[in-house]
Amino acid sequence: ILSKIQPRSRKESLNLGIRNRLAHLKNAKPLRSVKFEGTGPMEQYRKHRRHRWQPCVCAAEKGFTLVEVMIAMVVLSIGFFGAASMHISAIDANTSANRMTEATHLAQSRLEALMALEYTRDFTDPDLISDDETSGDAEPFNDANSNGSWDFGESYVDSNYNSVWDAAHVDSSPPPGYVITWSVIDNRPVPFAKYIRMYVTDHTNTKQRTLLFTCIKSRG
Repeated sequence: ILSKIQPRSRKESLNLGIRNRLAHLKNAKPLRSVKFEGTGPMEQYRKHRRHRWQPCVCAAEKGFTLVEVMIAMVVLSIGFFGAASMHISAIDANTSANRMTEATHLAQSRLEALMALEYTRDFTDPDLISDDETSGDAEPFNDANSNGSWDFGESYVDSNYNSVWDAAHVDSSPPPGYVITWSVIDNRPVPFAKYIRMYVTDHTNTKQRTLLFTCIKSRG
């Protein structure tokens, strides 16, 4: 029997090993289906080794067209500009709130200084003299409600063209961007009391804002 077995050549042994390897690979689930074209097992094995790690390119996995990219850019730009405008509006609102807070602080500080001034039977500080007696004249205005002082909405004569109604008392050195004036009315709401109306105007914004604060100082 041994004498009938023909020894295989090196090439036949290699082809047999390649056939066994291909049979083993065909039984396994490949990453992609590869169509082998070739006459010999060596060529088929080389093609399988070359293609087995390549990803599967399906028909659904395709790129975007130029129109789709342009539409996406337009939508993204609209969202970006909308967010930018909201950010600018938020900054403006924050700045305006800070200015109003600063104006309120200025008015309160000035009122506290006026309340600390002397007002007795024998002496009255010049900053507490009533508008009728002070040397500085308030700008004329239309006293619609007959309360003796200017209120928002009432017309006035802007003598110095600063777009603000100037009371009889004016702060000579206000902080930059602000105008601070106040009026004093005697015997209101009770005798021997001074009714003080403080006006603080902010000129930094395009829309001018005036804040009004009031207090009453009695005679000491």
